[in-house]
Amino acid sequence: MTEPEAAADALLIRPARPDEAAVLAAIEDAAAVQFVRIGMDLGATASDPAMLAARAAEGSVLTASLAGRPVGFAILTTVDGNAHLAELDVAPDVQRRGIGRRLIEAVADRARAAGHSGLTLTTFRDVPWNGPWYRRLGFTELPAEAQGPALRQIRAAEARRIDPLGPRIAMIRGL
Repeated sequence: MTEPEAAADALLIRPARPDEAAVLAAIEDAAAVQFVRIGMDLGATASDPAMLAARAAEGSVLTASLAGRPVGFAILTTVDGNAHLAELDVAPDVQRRGIGRRLIEAVADRARAAGHSGLTLTTFRDVPWNGPWYRRLGFTELPAEAQGPALRQIRAAEARRIDPLGPRIAMIRGL
């Protein structure tokens, strides 16, 4: 077993606590810096600790921790009857160790247990750790005509705010 695999094996995925919101916001902000390095400044979409605390209080956030330290999180909502991955972030110092993949699997398990048959998300089509990465995890592009009204509304809001940075798409993975 390689060192990164051993580190991923020690990973604990659990519901986030509201008092972890500031730490989760810092992870989200640090992860956004990765986009700046490729010329995409996501500053307008900076994290919101109050929103993260509220989502954690309602049970919508899963966090990944190593040795008690939160190192990533995922926000799960429901959109058009499907489970929807609203956010996924992993701290840059522990990326490329399978933590994001493990969070996706935990989200999928939770969604399946809740009776959902699909997991949707929106992401940058071409950024290597976005569209191509999700494709490797079994997601496929969801054409506009197959999107429900709420997902189309999310995409419309992104088109105004985020799409100028790079083409975004909606994706789905069957559960």
